[in-house]
Amino acid sequence: MIKKLKQQVIQAVCLEDVVQRYAELHRGSKSGKTLRCNCLFHRDESKSFKIKVTDQTYECSVCKETGDVVHLVQQLMGCGEIDALFILAEWFHIQIDKPERLIYKGRHSKSSSKQKEGLLVKNQREKVFNMILESLSFCQCSNPFFVYAHKSLELGVGPEALPDTYACLSGCMLFPVRNESGMLQGFLKYTSGGKKEEECLCVPESLADTELLGLYQAAGAIKRCGFAYLTWGSKDLLTMHVAGFTNTVACCSPALTYQQIELLLKYTNQVVIIYSGEIFKQVKTTKAIGRLSFLSVSSYRFPLHKGLSFLYNQMGLERFEYFVRQSTRLNYLNTMKDNLLSRLKSVTEQLDKVKSLEEKVQLRSDLIYMRNKLDKLADILNRNWEYLYWYFR
Repeated sequence: MIKKLKQQVIQAVCLEDVVQRYAELHRGSKSGKTLRCNCLFHRDESKSFKIKVTDQTYECSVCKETGDVVHLVQQLMGCGEIDALFILAEWFHIQIDKPERLIYKGRHSKSSSKQKEGLLVKNQREKVFNMILESLSFCQCSNPFFVYAHKSLELGVGPEALPDTYACLSGCMLFPVRNESGMLQGFLKYTSGGKKEEECLCVPESLADTELLGLYQAAGAIKRCGFAYLTWGSKDLLTMHVAGFTNTVACCSPALTYQQIELLLKYTNQVVIIYSGEIFKQVKTTKAIGRLSFLSVSSYRFPLHKGLSFLYNQMGLERFEYFVRQSTRLNYLNTMKDNLLSRLKSVTEQLDKVKSLEEKVQLRSDLIYMRNKLDKLADILNRNWEYLYWYFR
């Protein structure tokens, strides 16, 4: 059934037609067998995204994302293969027999064999976890401003002596992970020094896919503020809490999972994603935004040239706080501007098609209103971005 459906969709849809919905295509060779555009997964001005028209596959020479048309929709929309096929069928008006949609929950979860208990039974594991929690030391926090945040998030150094099964946590900086009820689920081994955040060690491993770091401490603030900040690492989470942005949570896993989005949806449907300029973090953010939008969660990008901890150390507490608040506001306004531009384009296309005078008058009125709003937004954004740049240069 799935193979037939996939074959039907692939035969009817061209990869370049899908890419054209997101980016402007350019000829990549004289023969026209390859096309190029700015990559859809990271910030790109060098047209590194290459489409092989004959093979109907794509590849980015920078972030190394590859695949076919179905895989592209999966990554951009954050959905499974069957849902991607349904989306393509809807976009290109392909008549297919559409069976009952599959449920998303569990589709990306790890196999049950990986979720089995280790050598210790559950109650023994809980005893070990509680023993680690009681033995955490906060004395190795070098910055006095960070001490309160360390204690609030329970971030501390684990005891030297632990059972063999948990020896990897001995003497390491540990983040206790609690569920939304406050029950201890396990620990994240905090990685300081140039390692990538996806190399963090979770005990048990399933925590990376099922829990969000700091959600228990951030739940109340998220409800009060109406939105959540999402970062990609424990250092960034700590920095945001130090600066007073306690509505911040962190993703421990390489990708934001559906289980984690479901946790967020209990508190808010608006997420501001903060990420630094590394290519792999840009790609992760693009895929996370796809997953969030597919489940009707409004998401806003907050790109940085450097990490949050670097900015905090460079700016100090007051300037950093001002920078985050202003940048959040301006990124929100920038998203409004992009949505308005999209609506403007749609109304302009409608205006060319309608024949009724009344409809034309109404559409022209809408265009005037949107253009005035766009001018105001553009003016606000230009003035404020210039001021922000001048303030922090």
